[in-house]
Amino acid sequence: MEEIQSQSDNYRSSSSSASSPASRVPSSNFFYLRKPGSLRQTISFEDSPDWDDTDIEARVEEGGDSINNATTPASTSVSKLNSGSLPSPPLPEGAIVARKIAGASVAWKDLTITINGKRKYSDKVVKSSNGYALPGTMTVIMGPAKSGKSTLLRALAGRLHESAKIYGEVFVNGEKSCFPYGSYGFVERETTLIGSLTVREFLYYSALLQLPGFFCQKKSIVEDAILAMSLGDYANKLIGGHCYMKGLSNGERRRVSIARELVTRPHILFIDEPLYHLDSVSALLMMVTLKKLASTGCTLIFTIYQSSTEVFGLFDRICLLSNGNTLFFGETLACLQHFSNAGFPCPIMQSPSDHFLRAINTDFDRIIAMCKNWQDDQGDFSSVNMDTAVAIRTLEATFKSSADAAAVEAMILKLTEKEGPSLKSKGKASNATRIAVLTWRSLLIMSREWKFYWLRLVLYMLLTLCVGTVFSGLGHSLSSVVTRVAAIFVFVSFTSLLSIAGVPAQRKEIKIYSREQLNQHSGALVFLLGQLLSSIPFLFLLSISSGLVFYFLIGLRDAFSLLMYFVLNFFICLLVVEGLMLAVVTIWQDIFWSILTLVCIHVLMMLSAGYFRIRSALPGPVWMYPLSYIAFHTYSIQAS
Repeated sequence: MEEIQSQSDNYRSSSSSASSPASRVPSSNFFYLRKPGSLRQTISFEDSPDWDDTDIEARVEEGGDSINNATTPASTSVSKLNSGSLPSPPLPEGAIVARKIAGASVAWKDLTITINGKRKYSDKVVKSSNGYALPGTMTVIMGPAKSGKSTLLRALAGRLHESAKIYGEVFVNGEKSCFPYGSYGFVERETTLIGSLTVREFLYYSALLQLPGFFCQKKSIVEDAILAMSLGDYANKLIGGHCYMKGLSNGERRRVSIARELVTRPHILFIDEPLYHLDSVSALLMMVTLKKLASTGCTLIFTIYQSSTEVFGLFDRICLLSNGNTLFFGETLACLQHFSNAGFPCPIMQSPSDHFLRAINTDFDRIIAMCKNWQDDQGDFSSVNMDTAVAIRTLEATFKSSADAAAVEAMILKLTEKEGPSLKSKGKASNATRIAVLTWRSLLIMSREWKFYWLRLVLYMLLTLCVGTVFSGLGHSLSSVVTRVAAIFVFVSFTSLLSIAGVPAQRKEIKIYSREQLNQHSGALVFLLGQLLSSIPFLFLLSISSGLVFYFLIGLRDAFSLLMYFVLNFFICLLVVEGLMLAVVTIWQDIFWSILTLVCIHVLMMLSAGYFRIRSALPGPVWMYPLSYIAFHTYSIQAS
């Protein structure tokens, strides 16, 4: 313990001790081992001594789902383990070796992004940022909230909003930024999955939507993605679960969303907050899985707000942002040296990421101002009294004049002076294939989700019984004809209005569609056609079940041809209403405005249908032309 304490004191007193290891490799229990000959006791990251240089081979053990599958890949710019301290085990027989991916280098130079109204004092969200990411490594963009992390990530991926303006240059393999289809993947912060599908089904349909080729080829791609994200134990489990089985946890859902992008085997993978809503165990498993993915050659760039010490040790490079300013870019452990040089050494027993964010997050100033008069048993409420504005300016100035900044510029120059191999498009599935896949997938979802049509079937039957019993026993007099017309109008109008109950279920499909559209997996027309075609069997079931009951309750003519004509008429009405609902929900993508718009449209159509007033007597502008000709109620009543 005296040896540990002495090394800790050396770290606090000397800046070189703060970041002497340039790389850390987690052992099986995710602590940091000492150099051979030192104490065998597990110690904190700050106390870890220097490592000697060696190489480490990344291997994937059989099974693919163990947390121990990931190791830190070798890098010429970071220190490594002594070859005698951690011998590489022999590859077991029957082991599955991860498929190698040809990664791509990404470099950005003097990148400035402006968004009007985004910042209170300045429109510059990111200011003159420089950095790079290499194949087989994990580059993390870290910083407090509203520091420009996600904006920088989207700028690198070419997914900024139209209102944003970007200045500077982004290079991919030495060429100006250009990402052909399938060459990169982007994972959003919010996880949007289909809960009624299993993991394997979800990834298989994603592969069918994204890739050309035969079905058998895509099955192997899906299995590779499942293996890469350690999802073998959950492959046949429903994502959302059901009444007898719990669905996937947040960490497992997050890995499924990443696996969806891996089916194209991208060269570069961008992930916005991979640890979003994850606990410490799930976060560690997620990062170990991503480390295993990076060891196959893929270039990983992602944002993160905060991490534990173990997770922090898995990063290769860090880009530290605060209010759009780049406070550091370089090797992960060199960031500790940078903070120490600037006068902010990391305290003992504190996570490096916690210390970084404590120093550069301006929200802490308000907390200390609120609590400055508070006392606890140890004295002051907070032992850290630095001004974050001063810390940010000091760290930025120190980095600009440091050797780390010069090394970044030298590496960017090296990566951009010569063009590498261009990224090529991997081809898309045809629109006909996408329509067929979306139709089949929607059929499967609707058959499993009771909210789509099974609940509507129950509601339709209840409404049919209510309307039919109210208008039953009409007899066969001349006045009963008018009453039966009123019954048909009420039946068609109310069932059309009742279809609005399906808007929340369709909204979930629209969210999935919007994510797929951003990644160019499908388009608006393809989605609408797929959803409409998949709804035909269920709408036909609704029309037959409700139409038969209503037809005989109100005493219409007992003829099979007329019965089928009435059912077909009702089916076409439901199909028109379904198409209208899909179009409105796709345009608004909001439940409240979609329901309000649909109700208004239905009311206008009911008023101009010719029941309340004869069609020829309606006012010419608007009501007769064009509303009475647009309203499907008009043709339904005439046909009946």
